[in-house]
Formats: sequence, structure tokens, C-alpha cells
Amino acid sequence: MKIICNPASFGGKARKDWPKVVKVLKDEKFDFEVEWTKGINDAIEIVKRSVDEHDLFIVYGGDGTINEVVTGIGQTGFKSTMGIIPVGRGNDNAFNIRQTDKLEDIIDMLNAKEERTIDCMDINDGKRYCMGVVGAGIDSLVAERTYGKKTRIVYHIALIRSFFSYRPRHIHIDIDDGREVIDGKSLITSIGNGQRVGNGKFVTPNAIVDDGLLDIVVVGDTGVIDSLLTSRKLSDGSHLSHPKVHEYRGKKVVLSTKSKKRLVAHSMGELLGPLPHTIVCKHKALKILKMSDKILEREGWLYDNTFSSKK
Repeated sequence: MKIICNPASFGGKARKDWPKVVKVLKDEKFDFEVEWTKGINDAIEIVKRSVDEHDLFIVYGGDGTINEVVTGIGQTGFKSTMGIIPVGRGNDNAFNIRQTDKLEDIIDMLNAKEERTIDCMDINDGKRYCMGVVGAGIDSLVAERTYGKKTRIVYHIALIRSFFSYRPRHIHIDIDDGREVIDGKSLITSIGNGQRVGNGKFVTPNAIVDDGLLDIVVVGDTGVIDSLLTSRKLSDGSHLSHPKVHEYRGKKVVLSTKSKKRLVAHSMGELLGPLPHTIVCKHKALKILKMSDKILEREGWLYDNTFSSKK
């Protein structure tokens, strides 16, 4: 197996914690190769040049690094399996597939090598891939303002500033080639294969990672107070009860806008740039390592609603 490591994850904590992790891996006598990323999108290139020699890539990093490895695997035909050693701030991708960050659980997973096949989002005809959430709106503005400096303090300052300066903008959402069309103003539009993003925000709480469908949640034309109240409910997914929040499902989503103001999108916090964007669900395309049923049962996740099947 090849371990792709991001030294910058969690503000450099990943690099600091690595000696402890590598010691355990060596004690367990794993056969592995390590490569550290040197910058943005480097993990994509590492996968591409290593795919013929390795059928298992382990990500030692956060959600941004996972995004890149998933993109590399997707752009090489989904030949490889991915595993995660989560060492980011939010670790939302790991949570979305119900994986802990406990080292003993990860070692158990690496020893067992049980696989699960999940859906993956194809963004703009394979330019990027994502296993979690794509968003457009105020969350993208926050991602843009905190890009490259994602400490908790900077994030919360940017979030507060954005809520008082950002107003819902026009968005056109085409689901499944016109089967359903939403046209109006939106504060946040989230497209989820997974449930969580943004360090624990359940933006698409009903998303299932292997059902062949994307969950689309639209927070509509809200004022400042409504926006603040709705955002507070993102932590547990209760925002779906708000009358200006609507939920849809589909296999293909096209986002565009007529807004004169710039409207960008993100993929698990990584910027995709201004709209338009096309997101397509690739059903059961991505092979991942799964934690054992024993661990899933211990965590209360064995029969969790995030999976449609146990395989």
C-alpha cells in the first residue's frame, strides 16, 4: 500500500504526529511506501504516477487531501481502493463513511482490508471527484476567505462577517436534465453524497453514500436573522424543518446563475471556482476500506442510515 501524507494537515499537527503513527505501522509489519505532498493538487499527481504499482492508497491527511486522492483515483478509472487515516480539523469525509480516528481502529481496518463500494460525485466531466458534499453560496464565500489559513478563529470570523455582508443570490438548479428545476435566490445550495461538511455541519443529513442518488438541500431567500437561525441548526440537521429549506434528490445536478455578483462553489471546502458546475453521481464507483462491523456496532453505526447496504 502507498500512504500519501500531507504535512500541512491540521496546521502541521499531521507531521508532528507522524512518528507515532509510523512506529505502529512498522510494529504491525505492514508493507508500505510513503510519499509526502509538496503543494496543492500534488496528491492527484502522486496517485496518477503510482497507480500501476499500488492498488491501495491510504490518505494521511484531512478532507482536502482526501478530495485530491479521490480525484486521482477517479481520473485513473477507479482501479484503486482508498483508506483514510484522518488527521484533519473536521475529518468530515471519514465521518461520512462512519470511520473513527482512533489509531487502534485504523490498524484493525488495515489488517482486515474489508472493502465497501460507495458512490462518487463526478464534477465537470471528471475534472474533480468528491465523495462528500459540493456547495454553492455563503459557505463557498467562507471557504474562499479562509483558503490556506483554516484555523478555527479565522473560520469563525469569516463566517460571522459573511452572514452580515452576504445576501442570497440567484441560482438555477437543474436536476436530471429538467426533471425538476429550481430557479430563485438561495443562501446555500448543498449537494451531498455524504452528510457532513465544514467541521461537523450536517448540511445534507439524509444523504446515503451508496444509493445512486445525490441529496440537494436548498436554503432559500432568507434575511439576516433567518440565516443566522438556520445556520445554527446545521450542526444537527434540524434546518430541514425551516419553511425556506427544501430537499430534493437526483442523479445529475447542474448549477448556474444569472447573478451579477460572483457565485463560486466548493467541494468539501476546496474551491471549484465560479458557476456553472455539473455534478453527476457515479453509482458504486469508489472502493474504500471499511471499519469492521464490531467497531461500527460499538460506535452505534452498524445500522446507520448512511448506507443502503453493508457491502
